[in-house]
Amino acid sequence: LTPEFSLESYAAQSFGVYQDPAQYGEVVWRFAPDAATRAAEFQFHPTQILEPQDDGSLIVRFNAAGWLEMAWHLYQWGDKVEVLAPMGLREMVAGYQRSDFAALP
Repeated sequence: LTPEFSLESYAAQSFGVYQDPAQYGEVVWRFAPDAATRAAEFQFHPTQILEPQDDGSLIVRFNAAGWLEMAWHLYQWGDKVEVLAPMGLREMVAGYQRSDFAALP
């Protein structure tokens, strides 16, 4: 390891455990009004920014990689979350956002 290496900085580039430098970039999710309060209680990422919207929904922004791990996490929110960016993650979760079970309580 080089003296400049920071494990904390390296870890902050991923959503969870997985690292993929090609995927690193802005992540933007919109939570529906009926899931926004619960989503606001989560720390999805240490650098996240929460943006409450006038319609009651919530936009969450952060920079990270690890789309597959994000997709696994987003599945439990059902159709109460929409991926606005990145397009690759949006395409990955398309068709898997279920409405037949409640989002996280």
